[in-house]
Amino acid sequence: MKSLFVIAAMVSMPFHALSADIPECFVGRWKSDEALTLEDMRKHPEVTEKAKALFENQFFGRLVLVFGPGYGGGYLEGEQTRADISFEKFDVMEHGTNWATLRSNVLGVEQHQQWFCESGRIYALVSRWEFREYFSPLP
Repeated sequence: MKSLFVIAAMVSMPFHALSADIPECFVGRWKSDEALTLEDMRKHPEVTEKAKALFENQFFGRLVLVFGPGYGGGYLEGEQTRADISFEKFDVMEHGTNWATLRSNVLGVEQHQQWFCESGRIYALVSRWEFREYFSPLP
């Protein structure tokens, strides 16, 4: 259960300023795609029933991310607005043309998270089960 709180904290934390090394496919406005995320989560039989119940109860689908050259931020739709975005530093540890590994500090704990671009969307590997949280582009 502790890892679920870490996931919740990561989702609610603002995203951080981006290094110039971030692949261009990440640049834009993105919204968490609940349907695609839950579809991927259900492919992981190791996800517990308790975790599934939490994730399937509107856990995904509210986080909006904004990525640009040199910056990034996020807010929870319905609870915050674009004005609430704050930007802090994070490091691009590794990257390719359609992926990046980002290092940030979440609640005093160093986190490494992998991000990917695929079919016009982006996704991160989330939770201890490493299923994909998809984000679809916003205008």
